[in-house]
Amino acid sequence: MATLWGRTYTRQELMTRVGDISQLAGVCAYRIDGGSGDGLPVVDVTTGGGLRFTVVPGRALDISGAWYNGVPLAFRSATGETQGARYEPVGRGWERTAVVGLLATCGLDNIGAPCVDDGIAYGLHGRLSNLAASNVQADGEWQGDEYELWVTGRVRQAVMFGEKLELKRRISTSLGSVAIRIHDEITNLGFVPEPMMVLYHLNPGYPIVDAGARFHVRSRAQRPVNPQSAAAIDAWSTYGPPTAGWKEHVYVHEVEPAADGAVHAAVVNRAFGGGLGLGISYSKRQLPFLNQWKHTALGEYATGIEPANGTVFGRAQNRAEGTLQTLQPGETAVFDLTLTVLDGHAAIQRFLTQIDR
Repeated sequence: MATLWGRTYTRQELMTRVGDISQLAGVCAYRIDGGSGDGLPVVDVTTGGGLRFTVVPGRALDISGAWYNGVPLAFRSATGETQGARYEPVGRGWERTAVVGLLATCGLDNIGAPCVDDGIAYGLHGRLSNLAASNVQADGEWQGDEYELWVTGRVRQAVMFGEKLELKRRISTSLGSVAIRIHDEITNLGFVPEPMMVLYHLNPGYPIVDAGARFHVRSRAQRPVNPQSAAAIDAWSTYGPPTAGWKEHVYVHEVEPAADGAVHAAVVNRAFGGGLGLGISYSKRQLPFLNQWKHTALGEYATGIEPANGTVFGRAQNRAEGTLQTLQPGETAVFDLTLTVLDGHAAIQRFLTQIDR
């Protein structure tokens, strides 16, 4: 049953009180008019429980923004919504078309640093987030007394004489919910084994990220990516104010999962209102690495919590270290993540208890 405004409702109880479900929640598909995102298809999803987020079929069904009771949950860069056709694949060109948002999916050929592997140059974070989805469906329907909302589609990354990989994605939530579920299936459509890398670049922003905010996760060890990260390794879990001249800090965490193999992590700001945070849950078996990006620069004030099947050192170094996943012909890898808004100290504490276990 749906919980709205502190009360639980059956389908019958709700639908006798409204003219259409869109009075409470729904999905709305449209296209952007003007600017760098002109013509870009997007879908707004509203749960009725205070959560609203934007899925972008024109960009791999990523989530470009999210709000809870009008409060932004995610960082959005100055690029704004941008057509993936403007993608610059060389070096760090990915940054010129990345709004970042709540979710930017990186891969499928590279994650992290630009590199050269087997004679081929790969840009920062790969191509996937700039590719448009096909077979897109955005809808909602009653399933008993639950009203489910979803956006689905397929994204193909393919090249003649190279990789032929397809992402099948389903993003879903339900009436009254404060959680987003992501279910991905990545398949090698080709006839030779193919390396496959995927990273879920999840990006809480202000006001979740602010001076005094903390990143909670059971981290056994932290591997710094650069000298400034190493110098500040004791402060990996805390965030300071916007800082002039900030250089990014990046860590690869060795996380300890719960008994069932699940990893729970959260970025929490207890000082905002009655406390606000974003909880992240996923399977360590599916995503064995957790990368953390801290970037508290002026006007670019965010963090990235990045479950992945590899490290942000890039494809070449993952190959050298034996952490480059390969899919056999016809093989499918499955990934599931849940993002949960943590509203108030009680909700925060319940989630942190899962981490402590």
